Amino acid sequence: MNPEVLFWSQNPDFYLVFSHILAVEGLSCVLLDEEEVGELAGRTSVLAIVLDTENNAEHALRVCSLIKADRTTAHIPLLALIPGGDERHYLDLLKAGVTESFVRPISPARILGYLQSLLSGLPLGMGGIRRDGSTFNVWKLSIEVSKRLVRHGSKEIQLGPIEFKLLCRLLQAPGRVFSRSELIEAAWPPNYYVQPRTVDVHVGRLRRMLEQMIGRNIIRTIRSSGYAVEFG
Repeated sequence: MNPEVLFWSQNPDFYLVFSHILAVEGLSCVLLDEEEVGELAGRTSVLAIVLDTENNAEHALRVCSLIKADRTTAHIPLLALIPGGDERHYLDLLKAGVTESFVRPISPARILGYLQSLLSGLPLGMGGIRRDGSTFNVWKLSIEVSKRLVRHGSKEIQLGPIEFKLLCRLLQAPGRVFSRSELIEAAWPPNYYVQPRTVDVHVGRLRRMLEQMIGRNIIRTIRSSGYAVEFG
């Protein structure tokens, strides 16, 4: 089965155009209804969910909350398409759990590039980390690459693609300070514009998830410089 992209929109014409573009690239696109969120998003073949916020950003935020509140769907990457001039919802969507936002009009190549980066999985440059098949271990953490699972003792969390790539980059050199530019290079597609504030939001989300699992904070913020993992 081809990887599926679920598409939530109140504009059927836009959905038809979007689904055709994805089909050319070998991706299936399924129109998502709010009442079907749990059923459709629970499919194992779902690559990402795209939310078209045009005309109803508040409704899109509710759909986002439904997806993130369900353990079976919370790990699925969420992409938001924001109409030009409506950027005020950008941070609200990030805080609600959206993985990435695109301001319309947008080149289809940018969205396709992002989806292809999700298919590629682990970022390059993971040398120096002990591996065992699709799993590698650092400190007391065990990371299962194929599922983006992070385990600590008997606890585990499933990260979104951006948070997972950020963690992998930070784990390359515990104690080293990684600049926001380095983290952008590791976690986002090439030639993709990312605001520094966006990096902060994703690192903050990663920090909270790890702290809930481990019981303490292991990501340190170095003011005006970046972030570092410190096990202490």
